[in-house]
Amino acid sequence: MAKSEIFAGLDIGSTKVCTTVAEIHDDGRVDIIGVGFVPCMGLRRGVVVDMDATTSGIRESVAIAQRVSGAEIHTALVGVTGEHISSLNSPGRIAITQEDHEVRREHVDRVLDASRVIVLPPEREIIHAIPRGFTIDGQAGIKDPVGMSGRRLEVETHIVTGSTSFLQNVLKSVAKAGIEVEETVLASIASGLAVTSQEERELGVAVIDIGGGTSDIAIFVDGEVYYTAVLPVGGGHITHDIAVGLQTSQEEAEKVKREAGCARVDMVEKGEMFQVAALGSSEPKSLPRHILAQLIEPRVEEILEMSKKEIDQSGYLGLLPMGIVLTGGSALLPGIVDSATRIIETPSRLEVPRGVGGMVDSVTSPMFATSVGLVKYAARHRMAVRDDGKSPSLLANVFTGIKKLFK
Repeated sequence: MAKSEIFAGLDIGSTKVCTTVAEIHDDGRVDIIGVGFVPCMGLRRGVVVDMDATTSGIRESVAIAQRVSGAEIHTALVGVTGEHISSLNSPGRIAITQEDHEVRREHVDRVLDASRVIVLPPEREIIHAIPRGFTIDGQAGIKDPVGMSGRRLEVETHIVTGSTSFLQNVLKSVAKAGIEVEETVLASIASGLAVTSQEERELGVAVIDIGGGTSDIAIFVDGEVYYTAVLPVGGGHITHDIAVGLQTSQEEAEKVKREAGCARVDMVEKGEMFQVAALGSSEPKSLPRHILAQLIEPRVEEILEMSKKEIDQSGYLGLLPMGIVLTGGSALLPGIVDSATRIIETPSRLEVPRGVGGMVDSVTSPMFATSVGLVKYAARHRMAVRDDGKSPSLLANVFTGIKKLFK
């Protein structure tokens, strides 16, 4: 195997397309060598609403990343999200019947296959099937049962599904841009890999990626994904609230949010002002900044309250010693971390992608979490194949039907 390989991660969001190119070394090191970032409004809440705009954004983002990195990009790992995504935990169990009762690789494959047998409507596909842990004769918490002895092997698998048609439209947009989809990865899983360490994922941590159209949640325990959810609300809804409240354009509202926005009214100093260009007016007007915060705070609290409900539903709200990690472009709002700590009642912090080298300064923002996570996902896969010739459980992506369709 070569000492390094080039991989690309493609994050197609509701407000932007980001392509990250990385050189992955044989020892697992990830060096960022190129980034392409362009605005794109072709998706809404993770669903393609304008295929031409989406394809154009992908093509432009990839072209920039190729120019910066000097590498040609023909394939990419693609992040997927959307309110159509759902998940469940499914058990599987088999008997070990041979005389020595030793668990072999074929037994693991069989029990995983058994856990994936679920009733799905014809319009849905499995994206991920991620083992949460194995049990042998009642002994739980086993990560790799191969070589152990027992009479009954069980597994609980976290299964992520999505709408076939919605996912097809994303893949069609990528294909029309001249890129082959190498792997599809749930965006929240990718973001989690980018902004948390393996130690944090072992102890227990929840990641909330607040994007433009959706907010993606992933809970990691014992190093694996235990729970995922997609909320149909994100930073774009905050921008819309500002546009309506201030009677301005979406573009101006987004600019004002980035330059003067605040997630908490009580953080705004008395007398602070900001400028906004209202529709139908040739001159910008000055307004008290607390008015802007009053428009932002309710939507931020809604996102965080919905996040708390999902995390509470997972059963792990009180079992996350590493707390809540906020990431995604909309997590940059001042005051949002304090609001998260108060509302979710768990210590929270803002994180940017870490654990990479190379052009680190190009990705030190929460908005690059998914695209960087995609190349870290590729690095994890490469290391697993090198070590033992099999993919780790996190990479048990069984989303092959749609990929075969395009091939």
